[in-house]
Amino acid sequence: MEQKKETKQNLWRSILGSAVAVLLVVLCLMIDIGLGCGAIVGLLGGFFLRPMLRELIGDTSAQQGDDQRFLDTAVLRENFSIPQNLTLPYAVLDIRGHILMYNKPFTEVFPNISDADEIIEKLRKNSNAKEGEIIPIGERYFQAALNHCEVVEESGAVGDVLTLILTDVTKTCVLEQQIQERETVVGMILLDNYDDVLDSIDENRLPILSALIDRKFNQIAAFADGVIKKLEKDRYIFLLSKGSLEKFREKKFEPFNEIKEISVGEHIPVTISMGIGIGGSSLETAMQNAKAAVDLALGRGGDQVLIKDGEKYLFFGGKSAEIHRNARIRARVKADALMELMADASDILVMGHKQADLDSLGSCIGVYAMAKSIGKKCNIVMDKISVGVERLCEKMQESGKYHGVIIDGVDAMRLISDKTLLIIVDTHRESMVDSRQILMAAKKVVVFDHHRKSTDFIEDAVLIYHEPYASSTSELITEMIQHMDKKLKLQQVEADALLAGITVDTKNFCIKTGAMTFESAAFLRRNGADSIRVRLLFQNDMDAYKAKATVVRDAELYRDSIAISVCPSGIKNATLIVAQAADDLMNVTGIQASFVCCDMNNIIYISARSFGEINVQRIMEKLGGGGHLTVSGAQLQDCTIEQAKERIRTAIEEYLEEEA
Repeated sequence: MEQKKETKQNLWRSILGSAVAVLLVVLCLMIDIGLGCGAIVGLLGGFFLRPMLRELIGDTSAQQGDDQRFLDTAVLRENFSIPQNLTLPYAVLDIRGHILMYNKPFTEVFPNISDADEIIEKLRKNSNAKEGEIIPIGERYFQAALNHCEVVEESGAVGDVLTLILTDVTKTCVLEQQIQERETVVGMILLDNYDDVLDSIDENRLPILSALIDRKFNQIAAFADGVIKKLEKDRYIFLLSKGSLEKFREKKFEPFNEIKEISVGEHIPVTISMGIGIGGSSLETAMQNAKAAVDLALGRGGDQVLIKDGEKYLFFGGKSAEIHRNARIRARVKADALMELMADASDILVMGHKQADLDSLGSCIGVYAMAKSIGKKCNIVMDKISVGVERLCEKMQESGKYHGVIIDGVDAMRLISDKTLLIIVDTHRESMVDSRQILMAAKKVVVFDHHRKSTDFIEDAVLIYHEPYASSTSELITEMIQHMDKKLKLQQVEADALLAGITVDTKNFCIKTGAMTFESAAFLRRNGADSIRVRLLFQNDMDAYKAKATVVRDAELYRDSIAISVCPSGIKNATLIVAQAADDLMNVTGIQASFVCCDMNNIIYISARSFGEINVQRIMEKLGGGGHLTVSGAQLQDCTIEQAKERIRTAIEEYLEEEA
C-alpha cells in the first residue's frame, strides 16, 4: 500500500516539474530568443543527464538510510502506535533495551514500568530469547519473547527496534508443578543397629519397642500423606509424593530423628538409614534409586538420609559415628571369598590410592603376604613412591625379600590377562586409584576400603569389603589374615607395615578405635610387629618439623572455632606436613575443626580434621574429596592457595547453612 502511494506521488511530481519547465521556456522565448534557446538546451541536457543524476542521488540516499538504521528511534513515538485492543502485554524497545511504548495490558503486568528493566536485560543476554522463556512475575508466570524488527519511516529512514511479547502461562505452569508434586517417590528404611539394640534390651520389652517404632512410622506416614509398610524385622518401604518429600527436606528429616528418643528401658538408641529414590515416571527406576541410596547411606556409616535423583545425590544427617556390624563374621566370610578368587587367578595385582600413605601401602603388603602364603605371584602397583612411605619402602629393600614386588603402571599393564585378579585397597573411588588404566583393563576387581562411601565408587567389583566402622584398611586386612584357613606367619616388615597403617589412621590409637582395632594390633604384635620401629617410620627431619610449627603458628581462626592454615612452599614432604599440622591444630583449646593446605606440582592438597561435631567429610566432598567424619581430605587443581582457602570457607558456609 505504501509503495503504491509513493509511486503515485512520484508521478505527480514528474508531471508538475515538466509543466513548470515548459512554462519557463515559453517565458524565456517571449523575453529574448537567445535566452529561450539557452533554456531549451538546458532542458534537453537535464532530460538526458537525469538517469545519471538519479543514480548518484539514489546512492547518497541509500547511504543516508543505512546511517539512519543505527540512529535513535525515538521518532517512532509520533509515527507508530500499538493497537490498544491487543490483549497480549506488548512493548516496543529501542536497540539498547529502553522502552519506547507499550499497551494497557503491559501496564497491568508492570504498574511500575521500570520493573520490567531487569527482565528485559535478562532476555537480551539469553540466546533463546526469541523462542521465549518462562519468567515468574509476582504470582503469575509469563512466556516472554524478545524479537528484532525493522521499521521504515515515511521519509525512507530505517530503524531497528525490539518487541517484547508476554504470554500468560500461569495455568500451565501450575498444572505442571502439581503433577511434579504428586509424583510418587520410593523410600527404603533400615534400622541399621537393630541387632545391637536386641542385645541391649530384655526380650519381654522387645515387642513394646517394635510397636512404638511402628507407631512412630505410621505417624510420619500420616504427616506425609504416604504409606510405610514393614518388609522385614528391620526393613520398611515408604511411599510418598514429591511434594511431601519437600516438606521433609525443609525440616531436615527431623521427624525421623525422633525414633532415637523411643525408650522402653535401658538400651542403646535406635538409628535408621533411609534411601529415597526419584525415578520420574517409572516406579521401577525409583525403587532402584532407593536401594542404591540406602546402600550408600550404610556405606557412609548409617544414621542418615540420602536422596538419589538420577545421578544426583543429596545427603542429610551423618553426624553419628559408624555402626559396627558383625565384624568377625563378615571378616571370615570375606576372607574365604578372597581365598577362592586368589586360587582361581593366574596372578594378582594389588593397588592403593594416589599419593600412597602407610595405610595404603601397609594394606598392599598384607594382601601380598596372603597371596604369597598360597603360592600365588603378586605385585604391588605404585607409579610413584610418596614421601610418606619412603622409609617403609627402604625397609622392604633392606630385608632383601621384596625385590621387584613394587612395579609401576607400565609394567603392570604388561602382566594383565583375563585371569588376573586386581585388588584395590584403601579407596573405593575410581578417580583416586593409583592407575585408572589398570582398573579399566582388569576383568576381575576386588575392593577393600574403610572410608565413608562416595558417589563415584567402583562398580561391578566381584568382591567388596567396605566397612566404614573400621579404623583403617590395614585393620580389615589383618582381620581377614586371622580368619584364613591356613595360618599365615607374617614377616617382621609385613607386621610392621600393617601396624603402621593402623597407627597412622587412628592417630596413635586416639581416633576411630574399637575393640577390633586393639585386637588386630595385638595379633600383629604377636607376629613380630614392634611399636618402636613403627614410630621411627613417622620421624621428620628438622626442616619438616619447623615447617609444621610454622603452619600451626600462622593458622587463622574462621568463625572463632575453625582453623585454616597453609604449609610454606618448597617443603619436600609437604603432604605429610599438612596432615600432621592438621592433627596438631586439634590440640588447641576451642578448635572444632582444622583445614591445612599446600601446593605441590600445581595441585592443592587439603587435610581436614575434627572431633566429630563438624563433619569434615561432607565439607571435603563439596571440594571433590572425601574421607571420614573426623578425618578427610581433597585435592584441587587449577587454583591458587588463596583461591583454595576461599573455596574452603565457601564449603564451610554451605555445610553450616545445611546444618542450621
